[in-house]
Amino acid sequence: MMLRTSLILLGAVALASSPAGAQDRKVNVTPYLGVDQTVMVPLKGGGDVLTYTNVTAGVTAELRTRRVEAVADVQYNHSFGWGREATDQDVISGIVSGQYAVSRGLTLNAGGLAARVRTDGLSGAATLNDSLTSQVYAAYAGPSYATSLGDVDVTASYRLGYARVEEDVDADLAGVPNAGAFADSVSHSLTGSVGVAPGVWLPLGIIVSAGYDREDASQLDQRFEDGWGRVDATLPVSPTVALAGGVGYERIKISQRSPLLDSNGQPVVRNGRYVTDDNSPHALIYDFDDIIWDVGVLWRPNRRTSLEARVGERYGGMSYSGSFVWQGRNQSFALVVFDGIDSFGRIITSNVAAVSGSSLNVVRNPFTGDFTGCAFSQTGGGQCFNDALSGITAANFRYRGIAAQYSAQRGPWGLGVGLGYSQRKFVTPSGETILVRGSKDQNWYGTASLSYVIDSRSSLDSAIYASYFDASGARLDVLNMGAFTSYNRLINRNLQASASLGFDSAKADELDAVINAMGQVGLRYSF
Repeated sequence: MMLRTSLILLGAVALASSPAGAQDRKVNVTPYLGVDQTVMVPLKGGGDVLTYTNVTAGVTAELRTRRVEAVADVQYNHSFGWGREATDQDVISGIVSGQYAVSRGLTLNAGGLAARVRTDGLSGAATLNDSLTSQVYAAYAGPSYATSLGDVDVTASYRLGYARVEEDVDADLAGVPNAGAFADSVSHSLTGSVGVAPGVWLPLGIIVSAGYDREDASQLDQRFEDGWGRVDATLPVSPTVALAGGVGYERIKISQRSPLLDSNGQPVVRNGRYVTDDNSPHALIYDFDDIIWDVGVLWRPNRRTSLEARVGERYGGMSYSGSFVWQGRNQSFALVVFDGIDSFGRIITSNVAAVSGSSLNVVRNPFTGDFTGCAFSQTGGGQCFNDALSGITAANFRYRGIAAQYSAQRGPWGLGVGLGYSQRKFVTPSGETILVRGSKDQNWYGTASLSYVIDSRSSLDSAIYASYFDASGARLDVLNMGAFTSYNRLINRNLQASASLGFDSAKADELDAVINAMGQVGLRYSF
């Protein structure tokens, strides 16, 4: 519950301007077609020089009316490989996010994500044309409602989420055993609250809230259920500072069926995933049932700045969470500290739900069309997906970490920076051979993009990225770094030429580092 709040706060600045309150009408839809020639030269690690012809079709859109606020950046890329080693590949990547004001207080929210991840064991590394990959999809939809009944504020929301990974993302590499990869899941999240502000009835503000979350994953028919209820109080101690605290009750249950066993008593694995024994009962692998509490401080010196920090007890131990959000005129900054029980399916759908606002800058790798990790927005609705797309697994885990994002636009310059760290402590049955119960993965990541408008026809786009995934057990630890820059030149109103240079480096445990240099020239026609 607190984790969901923390993740969504990365996009919370933009929520102040809901579709129903939008004053300016804006409709901007730009479909495009592109073709480019790409060459990839190995600088270290061996391999051949690979050449590709990429054909792309995509659309960017921004829609803002009295009732609707939506943004989209979606692209399909097909790579035609030249030669035996350069294989053809298809990539679908994009973000769609929208809100529709049905009536006063009632809003329908929806969004989706398509991305690509590596399946060769190099978890979190950038995808290249010669790497084994899989498509990832996530989507959500649901209503939210907020109103006031006299002095009482009432809120409610429901979100239906779906996440899917097409292929096994834990393929064997260098003899590393992997199984039980994520396939797909359906999740439900229902929350509601009733409260009064401080000073209305009492010096304290009181909020009573409750929620229920459920996820059904296809891997071993896994089921997650989380029901909670709590009472929170807020006591202002100055015009800008308030003390906060809450107490409640929570019940979390995680269960799954057993894998089918072969004649030797070993789990049957097909396409990197366990085969479920449909005749086995649902067995509890995690059961939390206890009182939860936390205390903290709220600081809001002005309408553009807010800080919340809390400490308490949850999941049988101490828990820490917080957020800081600042919205400037042409820049924004958000930082969250989070702690929760989560899974890949619930994280990725929450990340998609955190995207909001307008004019998203989706930073793409020009050589593949993939995300480099983040979508930035000066209105505060951006989101980084680096962490969610690293170390994909079907297991649930205790998920703790910190994430920060900054974006700015000043004159011809545009800047976006995303940084984060997370730890996953796995919740698995005793005797699990792939992810040992209590084992930990750690992930450090960073992405930065810089754009500069030279004149009315020319611009530069650059990005750097780095990540280090520290995997538990026999899985590979992966260090990935890269950078690229592109020069764009309008030939006429609709036709744009571009030239790009870049490099990518991946190092996994005792394996030799693989470093590639890349170059590209291309044309794009916008309709």
